[in-house]
Amino acid sequence: MPMERKRQELVEQLKSMIQQMALADDIDAKERRLPPERELAISLGVSRNLLREAMITLEAMGYLEIRERQGAFIINPYAEDFASGLKFVSLWPDEMLIHVMEMRKVVEVPIAGLAALRRRDEELTRMKQCIDMLIQAHQEPDGGASKGAQWDSLLHMQIVNAAHNPLLTRLYEALSATMDRYISMSRVRLLALPGWPSKIVDEHREIVDAIEAGDAARAEKAQRHHLESALEQLRLLSAHKSAP
Repeated sequence: MPMERKRQELVEQLKSMIQQMALADDIDAKERRLPPERELAISLGVSRNLLREAMITLEAMGYLEIRERQGAFIINPYAEDFASGLKFVSLWPDEMLIHVMEMRKVVEVPIAGLAALRRRDEELTRMKQCIDMLIQAHQEPDGGASKGAQWDSLLHMQIVNAAHNPLLTRLYEALSATMDRYISMSRVRLLALPGWPSKIVDEHREIVDAIEAGDAARAEKAQRHHLESALEQLRLLSAHKSAP
């Protein structure tokens, strides 16, 4: 099952649990604190990383507040569920996609530089495997935009992991967890453009080649170019869509 779908299902499961606990007065009315992360992960049968991503999503949606060293606290068991609105993300302003890409540039450029200095051989192997799968997706009869977007996303996550900075990983996970649909939408839209898939593969190869060479400056430059290129194309698509 794709990671995004697993996370979405876990978010729904946690929402239901929060509301049931509230109705049953199973939560201390004063503190309204969820069980410890380790216990919750075991009871739900999921990894702690996946649970953490789902809880970050629920925090963004207004259900929870995650307090450092204290745990997760329920602040509104019946917070408005804007996740249903994300189903109609194509109706949301294109400007939001541009904001997401700008945010990605701030986060991912320095991460690429760190990955070049800290990557391990097995991480480099996984990056190359992602590129191979990205190429295979583009060779499918329908162009494989959706599948290609998934491998694109996994490649960027491998680069983040190779930086070996838990705070940056947490920041990236938070960005992905709350903005996954926007990021996925931007990838699918770009990969559906004529000639764009081969361009994306070339840009990703340059990033990974720089990481393999241990060249931090080159890796940052390649990542910046890749994201700025995508950002410029999204701006053009947005302008074309809004033109009379």
